[in-house]
Amino acid sequence: MLSFLKAFLPKPKIRSLAALQQFLDGEAAFVAQRSVIDYVRNELGSLSAQAFDDPRFRVKLAVCRWEGYAATLADMTMLTHARLLAAGAPRAALEPRLTELYSAILAGHPVPEHRGQGWSSDIAALRLRLAGRPDGPANPQAYAEKTGAMVFETLPFAPRDKVENRMVLCNAFVFGLIAFNDRLARLLVTAPLCAELGPAP
Repeated sequence: MLSFLKAFLPKPKIRSLAALQQFLDGEAAFVAQRSVIDYVRNELGSLSAQAFDDPRFRVKLAVCRWEGYAATLADMTMLTHARLLAAGAPRAALEPRLTELYSAILAGHPVPEHRGQGWSSDIAALRLRLAGRPDGPANPQAYAEKTGAMVFETLPFAPRDKVENRMVLCNAFVFGLIAFNDRLARLLVTAPLCAELGPAP
């Protein structure tokens, strides 16, 4: 009950990179896990309890959840980049710090078994995404649709209708990422964050 109510409690404003790191970690875990678990339970229906009791199924599901978490975290980092850039943060300072933040968040968790080489490829991919993102607002729907389609390919079972079910899972990620972007707009206090980032090197 307490964990349920926690989602509705007011969240503190984000005034530092440390607070931003904690916020992104929690938000990415919440959106990715809720999207995947709710989808799996709804799709399997009465068989979901049996599936979740199967250790082999749980191992495969963990892959899906971890990949969804890392991709959602990258999407959220991109949305944060857009807001801080619009607030006047210099790209030359912002992009390496956000890449470091993404790397630090991932490093704060045990490396999943299926990720023997760690997250280096994802960190490099985010660095390129940040460098290539044009000025102006970001597009959470486009980000989430791509992430949802990727996560769909890691599901621990074969859905009955791939086209329809891919759309269902993508929509779950879209809803979660748009809601996150709204929370980010309310909670992000850009002035102290830009000051902490400092001038461009």
